[in-house]
Parts: sequence; C-alpha cells; structure tokens
Amino acid sequence: MHPDFEALATGWELALGADGYSANTLASYGQALDSFGRWMQENAPGVSPTEASRDHVRGWLVHLRATVAANSARGWFAGVRHFCRWMVAEGECSDDATLGIRTPSKGDPRTPVLKPEEIKAMLGTCDITSFRGRRDAAIIMVLADGGLRLAEITGLRVDDVDVRDRILFVIGKGSNLSGPRRRAVPLGIKAARALDRYLRERRKHVYHERTQLWLGDRNRETLSAHGVTAMLKRRAAEVGLVVHPHMFRHTWASEFRSAGGEEGDLMALGGWRSRQMLDRYGRVAAAERAAASYRQRSLGDRL
Repeated sequence: MHPDFEALATGWELALGADGYSANTLASYGQALDSFGRWMQENAPGVSPTEASRDHVRGWLVHLRATVAANSARGWFAGVRHFCRWMVAEGECSDDATLGIRTPSKGDPRTPVLKPEEIKAMLGTCDITSFRGRRDAAIIMVLADGGLRLAEITGLRVDDVDVRDRILFVIGKGSNLSGPRRRAVPLGIKAARALDRYLRERRKHVYHERTQLWLGDRNRETLSAHGVTAMLKRRAAEVGLVVHPHMFRHTWASEFRSAGGEEGDLMALGGWRSRQMLDRYGRVAAAERAAASYRQRSLGDRL
C-alpha cells in the first residue's frame, strides 16, 4: 500500500495510546486501517491517505459489507473515521474523507457460509508434498471440521493434538473462575489424517522443537493469526473466493444443524454459553432447511 499509510499509522497509534484506548480497540482500529489501505492499494494505487476522498471511503464500505460482518464494518469504519479526523487535527490534510458518511447500520449479524465444494477447491490448491501445503491443508481441515475460532486455532500447541483419538484440546473464549475455558474438540478421520501428515512433515522443520503447533514456512518460526488469515485469503483467491477465518466457524455450525445435530451438542462443541450466539450461527441453516422443506411441499408444484 502507499507508504504514507505506515508512516502516519505510527503517529496515530501513539495518539490512541495516549488517549487511553483499550488494547482491543487498538487492535480493531489497526485492522481497520490495514483493510482500508489494502483496498486503496487495489482500487486507487498511488493515492496517499491524505488524498483519500469520500468516494474512496464509500467504495471501501461497499467492499466491507460484502466481506465482513455488520458489526465489524461498523467498528472498522469508526477506526478509519478516527484516523481521518486525527490527520486533520495534525495538519496532515484539510478535509475529513469520512465527513457526511453514515456509520453502517447494525443490520442482521449474519456471516455467509461456504459450500463443501468451495472448501474442497481451497484444499485443492495445497500441494501435500510440501511443508507449506501440508500445513495449510491441515489448518483448513481443522477449521472446517472443528469450528475453531481464529484465536483458538493459532493458540494450539503440539501437546494439544491427539491424532490417535482424533481430539484437539483448545482454550476457548472467556474464562471461568477457575481459569481459562478449555474444551475437547472431536475431529473426523480426514481432518486427523491431514494433521498427522502435517506433524510428520513438521518434524523436519528447523524450529520443530517449538511448542506452537503451526510453524512458518521458509524457515520462519511460527504462524500468527495474521499469517493464518493471509493464507486463507490467498488460497481462496486462487479459486475465486473471498474468505475470512470466521466463515469456517459459521459453516461448521450451519452444516452441523443441517445434518440434524442437536442444539445442545452444538453449544457444547462450539464453546458457546449464550443462546443468542447459537441462534445467530444457526440462522443460515434454519433458512436453508425451511427452503428445502418448502420445495418438498410446494403449492405451485401441485397445481
């Protein structure tokens, strides 16, 4: 992206820190600016953030609405708006490119799901004769078959994997009074096989003694959450898809319910404590089941 994005981001982050913004807000705002910068790189190359216009911001918002959840779009817009106002206050530019643009509405928090053939297509881009291909295939399979959150999959350690019994032990979101929320995640045979294939290749890695499960390619030490996200987007782009990690969790939940899985089992497997979250994740599956049910009873087909 334009080098001014990185140069100005440093000063902006210092201002956010000085104003007492939380670590979560800093991370979210940082993701927002990164997303906007990458969109500008693809759609307005050579345009610096100080030259960004309202049309640029509106174009980026259209992209967000098509690729991320409604709440993420709202939060990221707030981050870019803060950045634009900071640039004006600092004298970097005279106009706020977000001025007059309405914050995206909350809408229905609904994340699109992937079709099995789309996941298969992503797996098809992974060369399982290479370390990188085996690692990426294992990550995709675990996300699709285990429904893990991004933080859960990147936090996995080698000792958390039991290939023989096909179980992962993950630290979930939130905590109990007694400590972190842990749960066992069962896997199917194909996901376990992909993990086993990766673990055998992992033993040859220069950093194989590291406790983190996912190691970097090209002799890099480990794979971060950003690295997992970038990998998924890269694999998806190769087959003409736009994907973000949480889509796999929504897909997993939707497929479980479509296959007749019980709601209580889904809550336990997914590590949810709230019925509200369960309803949100099951909404797509419910709509699809209703459509399939109607096709079997279509009035028009009986006329």
